Amino acid sequence: MKIATEFIVLHDDGPMPKEDKFCPSFWQSKHFDSDGDYYYENIDGRWTNLEITKLESNDKNSMLVVNTYREKDRNYEPATHEIADLKRYVDYKLEKRYLSDAVINGIRNLSVTSLCFETYNLDDYQDFLKTVHFFLEYSKGVLVNFNHLDASSFYTEFLGIV
Repeated sequence: MKIATEFIVLHDDGPMPKEDKFCPSFWQSKHFDSDGDYYYENIDGRWTNLEITKLESNDKNSMLVVNTYREKDRNYEPATHEIADLKRYVDYKLEKRYLSDAVINGIRNLSVTSLCFETYNLDDYQDFLKTVHFFLEYSKGVLVNFNHLDASSFYTEFLGIV
């Protein structure tokens, strides 16, 4: 069975976490591949794309893709359609779609981050969910495409013990 998920997080702009904080087990795997602009010099952690694939011998790989769109102060314009597509969440805020969410309304310099994941492996999926929780804590953001969850409510919903 294949699992595919995308979570969208709205958060205040700032440096992104170090890339190895995203699905740490992937970086420790014997066979993985990574790409993105996280390795660019002189961007002070303001990268916009990270792709990491944990390679499996049976070709049932697990893949994480992180894309970030910044409302202001971009080092460069989005290089891919997937990042540019995240601008619609900035437009939603400007259209006042999030008036009932005090955290989102308090964000003055908005960034939108998409965390996409594909896997056949439940342990890898759990690592992804822990990564989303970590990112919500780090960014103090709100997951907007699923019940407007902050880090604590995300943990309860997805990682908490019933």
